[in-house]
Amino acid sequence: MLALFQQGIPAIFFPALEARGWRIVTFPTDVTAASAVFATDEAAQAQAIFFRANFALNKPLLDLLQKLEIAALVSTGSDNLDRDELHRRGIRFVSGEGANAQAVFDYVIQALCFGEFDFARDSLGVVGAGRIGRRVLKFLQSVGTRTAFYDPLLADPGSLAGVLECDVVTFHTDLTRTGEHATAAMLDDEYFSSVKKKLRIIQASRGGIWNAEFYRNLKKHPHLEILAQDVYPDEPPPAQNLGLAKFSTPHTAGYSTHGRLGGIVKGIKAILPDFDASPYFPHSSAWFLDEETALFASEPQRFHALRDNYFWRSEFWEYSEKDRNLYLQRFPRLAAEIAQQLFNFQQK
Repeated sequence: MLALFQQGIPAIFFPALEARGWRIVTFPTDVTAASAVFATDEAAQAQAIFFRANFALNKPLLDLLQKLEIAALVSTGSDNLDRDELHRRGIRFVSGEGANAQAVFDYVIQALCFGEFDFARDSLGVVGAGRIGRRVLKFLQSVGTRTAFYDPLLADPGSLAGVLECDVVTFHTDLTRTGEHATAAMLDDEYFSSVKKKLRIIQASRGGIWNAEFYRNLKKHPHLEILAQDVYPDEPPPAQNLGLAKFSTPHTAGYSTHGRLGGIVKGIKAILPDFDASPYFPHSSAWFLDEETALFASEPQRFHALRDNYFWRSEFWEYSEKDRNLYLQRFPRLAAEIAQQLFNFQQK
């Protein structure tokens, strides 16, 4: 039995798979280079493929993998994937959707804390009330923060106008190119036309929801500024784009230990339903948004390397006492009762 793994996916479970009789072949993210691997006699026998959202698994590649039974997307965002072709071939699709939701929630909260957001005074708008957006809303409402949301795919869509009247807006939408509510390039001058006061943006969803020209000229907008950005219209982003935000990170918002490994575990369970991942999870620790921003700013050319090689990061709910104290030292203005709720907050 043979499984293909995209390079950059942590190899932490490889020994366990090999012990259960699976052989592992890795392949590069570049489609042309991946094609060369898939065309080999060995790789062509693969029954499973594990890949990330930045890999374009399309018909020409699938033509090379005639034995494929399972396609496991270990992260979120399937716009690079030909789902129809998988369905036509009878290949089971497994998604890591939701595995990194808590990690992205942590990113948003850190961005708010570093942005000196006042949970009692300020307001937050959420666009996209799915797994991540619901977490953000639930927590902020539990601590008494004023919120608004907009998601046109829900029976109660909320209000975009209400969201854009908030002090901060955070986006958690898929990247879609068709349909009445397509999100590709939706963030443009028209989208923000009603904004008449300062509005800070957190963008940790998909870079493609930006209108590229509008994004490049964002500093000219009289009311908009980016508080934190983790995704970009072009990736890797030009170094000058990092300066558009107070905090810029290399597409790692969901990269907690559970976020990075949870999607892989979902895929492994599709081929080994009784697989127990818990013995393989490494020790993790607290992380800070400003430190990751400084590292990225110092080495912007290492976008992919930084993305693939961050240390194992804890989520708030699993912080040790030491990590909790360190966090409180960084944010002395954070009310004790809010911090307590934050460290105990975990939504399945």
